[in-house]
Amino acid sequence: MPNTLLLCYLTLLLKATICTEAFSLLPVSRFMSFNTKSTTILDAAAKTKNKRIAFVTGSNKGIGKEIVRRLHNEPDIITIVACRDPELGKAACEEIQNSSTIESESDSLQVCQLDLTNDDDIQSAANFILQKYGKLDILINNAAICFNDPTLYGKLPYTKFEDQADITIKTNFFGTYKVTEAMLPLLLKSKDSHNKKSPRIINIASSAGRLSILKSQQLIDFVTSPTISLAQLSNLMTDFVKCVQTQTHAEKGYPNTCYGMSKLGIIAMTKIFAKKYPELQIHSVDPGYCATDQNNSQGSVAPERGALTPFLLSTLDDEQIQISGGHFFEEREITW
Repeated sequence: MPNTLLLCYLTLLLKATICTEAFSLLPVSRFMSFNTKSTTILDAAAKTKNKRIAFVTGSNKGIGKEIVRRLHNEPDIITIVACRDPELGKAACEEIQNSSTIESESDSLQVCQLDLTNDDDIQSAANFILQKYGKLDILINNAAICFNDPTLYGKLPYTKFEDQADITIKTNFFGTYKVTEAMLPLLLKSKDSHNKKSPRIINIASSAGRLSILKSQQLIDFVTSPTISLAQLSNLMTDFVKCVQTQTHAEKGYPNTCYGMSKLGIIAMTKIFAKKYPELQIHSVDPGYCATDQNNSQGSVAPERGALTPFLLSTLDDEQIQISGGHFFEEREITW
């Protein structure tokens, strides 16, 4: 890329300050809204007609919450905060609104219940967006789980490695896959709404999902094949789970990290979706080792910093990114 995302962003920000003060953040529902005024369906449709709709999973805390905070500063974006506990989502939105120095509309944040392992939650979220907005412009897949040793620094009982694989892959990989599939029809409805901004899917990955965790060249060639399908990738992830459960994963070249394998799958899935839907911009992001609950705040990067690249990929014009299927770290495309 001729310019970094950050340079593009700073250029836009400089132009924006000539006529306004810059940025802000957004409101949240199973579905909650912070709109205290009674409005009709026609009123809501009129207010949201020219708005972009963003859906951020796992966004009641950590990196997801900081992405929402940045999106909230964009006056043309309504953000849906998706998380397992709507009350925690509501609290996150209230904190974002109370700490914001920019005035926002009362319905700019919505809260939606979403558990990646619950198919009903996923379909309900898609139905909610369809009925309320008729389309989706930005999907940010951030939600994930991670087992540490000891699990979550003693906050949860220790889980043996062979018992971690199924729930980790089911949540992080297949859950994200199902959310993406459910939201794709809505994203495709938005493609003609914004001439300079195509629909976006941003998948939060990790350096833990780098290719080098695979100890088999055959596996590396398989996941990087230009012809690999989503079905083939899904079968590989299922095979990893079975091999971990039978303790044969190492001899097949799989890594000793379920979280890393799930994120490797996310990066591969991103590239497959990008090829399948060239009318969308679809990217994965390594946010860095951010200090979040997932690592007991041991990370060296602030979640606010980790949220910057996903935010930029979600909001910059197409001409400022120019590619799809990229893997990014600190505003630059990097090799996997």
